[in-house]
Amino acid sequence: MSIFVLLVGLGIVGVGGYSYVAESASLSNNVAVTAEITDLSVEAVAGSRGRTQYVPAPTYEYQFAGTVYASERLYPGTSQPRYDERAAAAERLSAYAVGDRVTAYVDPEAPMAAYLEDSRSGQSVGAALVGVAVCIIGAIGLYQARLESRARNLS
Repeated sequence: MSIFVLLVGLGIVGVGGYSYVAESASLSNNVAVTAEITDLSVEAVAGSRGRTQYVPAPTYEYQFAGTVYASERLYPGTSQPRYDERAAAAERLSAYAVGDRVTAYVDPEAPMAAYLEDSRSGQSVGAALVGVAVCIIGAIGLYQARLESRARNLS
């Protein structure tokens, strides 16, 4: 069982690392464009342990290389902030209003995935830290199993 826990932890670390690298690439290659907020909504998504979580989804339109795009991302990458309360997600959108002209950031290699906040969401680092904690738990379990095995062999 400890090996399984260790492998799960390594998987979580991998996902966090991948997300971090994706955010870094997007942040280093971005181009600022003017966008217009067209809608402010909060989406309900399935969270852990069957709970509902809420994601702020400001829809905005922007033009890049002669093509008009729309996006709902606040941060680069696929990880967007999730909140346990709808009001908290709505509060996150309070800085924006429909019709506002704002700066959006576009990765020229993926122009359909613009974002509004030129910073990391923090979720990739959080996932990596959770993964490290799970790995430590798995490693402790392996160490204890090894000690028990030695004790049985000595008796």
